[in-house]
Amino acid sequence: MKTFQINTLAAALGLLITTTAVQAAEHPGYLIIKETEVEVEGKGSNKTLDLEIKTQAPIPMDGKSGAFGYGALTDGGNNILVLVTHLPIDDSSYEQVGSGFHAHVLDLKAPGQACPGANFEVDLENSGKNKAFDADYKWKVKGNEISAEKVPVADLGDAGVESIVAFTLKPILGADQKPTNLCVTVTDQK
Repeated sequence: MKTFQINTLAAALGLLITTTAVQAAEHPGYLIIKETEVEVEGKGSNKTLDLEIKTQAPIPMDGKSGAFGYGALTDGGNNILVLVTHLPIDDSSYEQVGSGFHAHVLDLKAPGQACPGANFEVDLENSGKNKAFDADYKWKVKGNEISAEKVPVADLGDAGVESIVAFTLKPILGADQKPTNLCVTVTDQK
């Protein structure tokens, strides 16, 4: 089962490369990536990652533009770094007031029946078990640029960054108004 999921995610990553150019034309400029920079510093257990993403338009920080974010996809779709907003869902101790932006380290899986048309689904169970799920990483947004600094590479499973993505989220809520599924649709990829 695990091998099937990894192969499915690898195929999905390959498919994203060919389809995101078409999708990018359908999304606002803040969900279209102009350029990215990933830098790893240090050695051994002290390695850290710095990430910078520039978009075509300013990134909205008013909390009114829906659920979206940016991610550094790692090998196999596990331990990915995301900078995300998805108000009114509150699942972070470090959420910025107003914008709702915060960081997570998440695991992805192939989308299930609750997420038709999505590229991925957040593996809520395994993501919640990750010690870096509710991460207090240093990040900032300035105009059309979002960045994160000094993210411990160990939190990302010591995996390399395969690609950088912009995405939208569609939360599926249960009766208790908590997410039962988080559907991820990639809008652009570099």
